[in-house]
Amino acid sequence: MRTSKIIANATGAAAVGNDNNGYIFTGPVTFQNEAGHSRAWNSPHSLPPEIPDFTGRSREISEIEAGISSVNRMAILVTGKPGVGKTSLALHVAYKLASQYEDGALYADLRGVESSPALPEEIMGRFLAGVGVAEDEIPATNDARLDRYRREFARRKVVMILDNAGSEAQVRPLIPPGGEALVLVTSRSNLSGLEAAHHLFVDVFDDDSSLTFLRKTVGAGVVDGDVSSARKVGALCGHLPLALRIAGNRLRTATMTELVEELTDQRNRLGALEVGDLAVRAAFNLSFRNLGKSTRNSLKRLSLVPGGDFGTALCAALNDSDERSAKSALRKLSEANLIEASPRAGRYRFHDLIRLYAQEQFERDSRKKTASASSRMLDWLSYSALKANLTLNGQIGRLEFPSVLMAEIDSIGEAAAWIADEVANASAAIDLLLRAGDPNRAKALAIQLSFACEVVGDWQAWEDVVNRGISITGSYPDPLFDVSMLSSRANLLRYRREFQSALELASKIYPRAQEAQDKMLIANAAKLLGCLRMDVGDAAGAQPLLEESLSLSRELGLHHEIGQALYNLGTVHRASGRTHEAIAHFEQDLEICIEVGDASGAAETMNTLALTHMEVGEFSKSERYQREALKIFESVGNPHKVSMVCNDLAISLRHQGKVQSALSLHLEDIERSRACGNISGEALAKANAAVLLVELDRDAEAAQLFEQAVSVLSALGDELRLARTLLGQVPMLFKAGEEDLALGEADKAIEVFLRHGEVRDAVSAHENLALAFKDIGEKERALFHTEEAMRIGDGVASPYLRGASCLAAVIICDDLGRPDLVANYVNELRAIADKYPEMVSHLRKEYEGEGWAVPDDLIGNGVAE
Repeated sequence: MRTSKIIANATGAAAVGNDNNGYIFTGPVTFQNEAGHSRAWNSPHSLPPEIPDFTGRSREISEIEAGISSVNRMAILVTGKPGVGKTSLALHVAYKLASQYEDGALYADLRGVESSPALPEEIMGRFLAGVGVAEDEIPATNDARLDRYRREFARRKVVMILDNAGSEAQVRPLIPPGGEALVLVTSRSNLSGLEAAHHLFVDVFDDDSSLTFLRKTVGAGVVDGDVSSARKVGALCGHLPLALRIAGNRLRTATMTELVEELTDQRNRLGALEVGDLAVRAAFNLSFRNLGKSTRNSLKRLSLVPGGDFGTALCAALNDSDERSAKSALRKLSEANLIEASPRAGRYRFHDLIRLYAQEQFERDSRKKTASASSRMLDWLSYSALKANLTLNGQIGRLEFPSVLMAEIDSIGEAAAWIADEVANASAAIDLLLRAGDPNRAKALAIQLSFACEVVGDWQAWEDVVNRGISITGSYPDPLFDVSMLSSRANLLRYRREFQSALELASKIYPRAQEAQDKMLIANAAKLLGCLRMDVGDAAGAQPLLEESLSLSRELGLHHEIGQALYNLGTVHRASGRTHEAIAHFEQDLEICIEVGDASGAAETMNTLALTHMEVGEFSKSERYQREALKIFESVGNPHKVSMVCNDLAISLRHQGKVQSALSLHLEDIERSRACGNISGEALAKANAAVLLVELDRDAEAAQLFEQAVSVLSALGDELRLARTLLGQVPMLFKAGEEDLALGEADKAIEVFLRHGEVRDAVSAHENLALAFKDIGEKERALFHTEEAMRIGDGVASPYLRGASCLAAVIICDDLGRPDLVANYVNELRAIADKYPEMVSHLRKEYEGEGWAVPDDLIGNGVAE
C-alpha cells in the first residue's frame, strides 16, 4: 500500500498517536486508480507497512491458521519475550490473510508496557471512527461505547491487530463478538486469563533462521563470506530477532570478525547491541520497569545462578523468603516472559541476553545487598549438596547441620532429584567459592558432589566436578584433597570401562596416599587399585591390596568401608571359583549396607549376590535379589546401574526359560543406554538381545543387531565386550552353516578372555562350541571343546559352569562309546550334585530342552533328579 498517496487524497484522515504508521481513516477514502478514475472505499486499512525481511515462522503461521478455524476461538494471542518478533509475525499474518477479510484491517498500539497504556474505550472510539461512525454518534459513556462497538463489529470481517497489550482487562472489551473478525493480540505477557483465545508462544530463531535473517538484513555476501563468524553472531545474539536486526545494521560499518569480538565481551554485549533508536537494553527496560519491586529484585538475584536453570527453592534462598513467595515471583517473571520454562518440570532459565540485563541491574545494588544474596545462594548449594550426598550414602545421621537455608531432602529419591536439578549450579559454585576466597568450602563441595554424582550415575556432571576439583590443587596444594579428586577421576574412568587408563592413574595414587601417611586415604587407594587389578583379570595382585584396605578400615573402625572391603574381597573369591566364600563375604557386606542405610551399596551387593547364586544354579533366588536391586537403583535414578541390573536379570530369566521377558528387558535397555549416552552399554544390550533373537529363530533381526554391536565396540576398543559379542554370534553362524567363521570368532574371543584373566568366559566359549559341534554331529570336536572347558576351568570355574561341562562330557563320551571317560566325568558330576542337587537337575532340564539325551542309567536318578 502506498500510504503517502492515500493520505494525500483522504478526507477525514485522523492522526493516531504512537501507532506505527501514524494514521487510521475516519471517513470515506478516495483512491486514484491507474486510469485516473476515483472510487470510494469505506473499509479502513491502517496496518503499518509489512516487514520486507520477514523470516521463517512457518510453524507459527500454520498454528495461527489452525487457531483461526477453531470453533471457540475469539482471538489469537501472540506472546513471547521482548524483541522476539511478535508484531512482525502478526503483521505478516494480517497481510497474508487480508483478502479473506473484506471489511478492512485495523491496527492499534495498546502501549501496555508504557507508563500510560491506552484505555480500551480510546481504542473503541478510534476503531468506530475508522469504519465511518461519525464523531457525534460515538457514545461518550464507557458502557454505551462498548455496546455500539460490539454491534458495529459483530458481523464485520476485519483484521484487528492489538499490539503491545498489557493486561487481559485492556484486551477483553476490544474482542468483538460473533467470531467474524480476526483479532491478533501481541503481548510480552502471557495474559493467561484471556478467555477463548488461541495462545501462541513465539520463541527465538533457530540457527539457520538466524543466518537467513542476517542475509536479508545485511546481504548474503557479507554473511556467506564468513558463515562461521555469522553463526557466532547469531549465537551471541541469542538468536533474538531484535538483536539480530541490530547486529545486521552494525555490520554495515563493522566486519563480522570485529562484531564477534565485541559481542564476545559479556560485560559490553548489550552496549554493542544498540544502533540508531534500536536497543536490546531499551526493549528489556520496558518489561523490567513494569514489574513490582519484589519481582524486580528476584529477577536481579536470579542472574547470580551459575548453572543452566533454577527452581523455587533456590529462588527462595536468594530472596531469603519462603518458597510460596518465591513461587509467586517465578510465576510473575514467567508471565512477563523474562524467564522461560526449562526442560525440567517446575524449573526456569534465562535467555542469555536477559540474564546479562538482569546482571547489570543486580550490580547497581549496594555491595552489602549483592554480597548477602550471593552468600545465601552459596550456603544453600553447599549445605544442600552435603545433605544430598549423606542421604544417598546412608550417612545422614553422622552430622548435625547448622541453622541455614538448605533444601528439604528426606529420602533417597529426593536426594537424587536434588542432584539432578542442581548439580550444574552446585558444580559452578565451586568456582564461585574460590573467587570468594573460600578454597576450603570449594574443596568440600567438590568432594560431596563427586560422591553424589557417582551414586546417581551422572557421569558428565561427575567429570565436570572432578575437573573443577583437580584445578583447585594448582593454587591451593592439599595432598589429601588431591588424592581424593584423582581417585574420583580413576573411578570415573573405571565406570567408563577405560580400565588401563584408570589402572595407570590408580598406580600413581596409591604411593601418593602412602606418602601422605593418612590411613583412611591409604585404605581407599588400596581398595581402588585392588578393584582395578580385578578389572584387568589380576585377582592375585588384587587380593593383598583389598586385604590391606579391609585391615585398615577395621583398625579405623570405619563400618561402611569395612563392608566395601568385604564386597571387593568377595569378588576375588568369586573370580577364583570359591563361590561359598564369595557369598559369605557379600552377605556380610549386605548386612552392613542395610545397617548404615546405604541403599545403593545394598543394591550393588544384591545384584552381585544374584550373579553368584546363578553360578550355583539358584536362579529364582537370583531373580529375587535382582528385582529388589532394580527397585533401589530406579529410586536413586542411576540409569547405568538400572541398565546393569536389567541385563543381569535378563540372563536369570533366560535360564528359567522366560526368553520373551528377557528379550523385552534387553530391548528396553538399548533405549535406556542410548538415552544416558552409554554407547558401550547400548552395544552390549544389542548383542544380548541378538542372542535371544537367535533362540527365537529371528536370525535376520539378530544379525543386524550383532553387526551394530560389533561396529561400535570395535570403534570403542572395548575388547572384552567385543569378545563376548563375537562369541554370542556362534550359534547363529552354526545355524547358517558357517562353522569355520564361527570357530574363528570364538577363538578370537577365547584369546581375549584368557589374556584378561576372564577364565569363566573362556570356559563358556568352549562349552558353546561343544554344544554347537554336538548339534551338527561332530562329536569328536565337541568332546575336544568340552575337555578344554574342563581343563581351563579346573579350580576356577563356578559350580554351574563346571557341572555344565561335566554333564556335556558325560553325554558326548557316551555317544562316542568312551566308557573310561564317562566314568571319570560321572564321578565328578555326582560330587557336584551332592553339594548342588537342584543345580544339576536344572542343567539336565536345560540339556534335554536342547534335544540332548541324558543317560539315566549312567548318571542315576539321584543325581539328575
